[in-house]
Amino acid sequence: MEFDSVEDAIAALRRGVPVLIFDSESRENEVDMVFHASRVDSDVIYELRVAAGGLICYAMPLAVGRVLGLRLATEYLSHFDELRPLTSRRLGYGDEPAFSIWVNHKDVRTGISDSDRALTIRELHRVTSMVLNGHPERARAYFSENFVAPGHVPILLGRSLSQRQGHTELALHLAALAGLEPSVTLAEMLSRERSATLDEARRFAKERGYPLISSRQIVLEVSRHGEDLCRRYHLC
Repeated sequence: MEFDSVEDAIAALRRGVPVLIFDSESRENEVDMVFHASRVDSDVIYELRVAAGGLICYAMPLAVGRVLGLRLATEYLSHFDELRPLTSRRLGYGDEPAFSIWVNHKDVRTGISDSDRALTIRELHRVTSMVLNGHPERARAYFSENFVAPGHVPILLGRSLSQRQGHTELALHLAALAGLEPSVTLAEMLSRERSATLDEARRFAKERGYPLISSRQIVLEVSRHGEDLCRRYHLC
């Protein structure tokens, strides 16, 4: 099946238009809808909730998360003897999940509404920007003082593409290719009772005018840029 070009996806992401990313038939065989986090408002959350339908997450690079004191959820849970066995199992695609903690911004009402989640994601983007722009101490203080856990927005920590090629990593690397901070919000596209098929995602993309690209395209484009892209955007 034909996909749109990486260039089309980059242009869309820069304009605040969502990009649909298909991982591969050999992995999850799923499509995620991705927005750059700097463009998130209540309308974006509504579209992710209604048009995509999966869990709405915020993703930052693992290196940024480490600066903030974050760890993968499996690392937290492995400290408890009763829960450690749960962290040793993997789903069919085999990867360790990218989940860290779930948060709300301190100024939300309950945390779950479109406007509340938009606020939390915008403020998480602010923290990521602080780290990437050379202000780690300010970022740590801001994160500690302005967020509540647990909350309604799961934070995903993205690794390098050599370590993992999930939607978290693919979306963050696409943002970097666009010259944007690796800071995105995303949700899996669902159909009734199951994940949306690639054909369903293609029809949706054509109806809405959204680009649909594959993991292979992103991986190839990142490889053309070498290690510089990875280091510049804290994705190594």
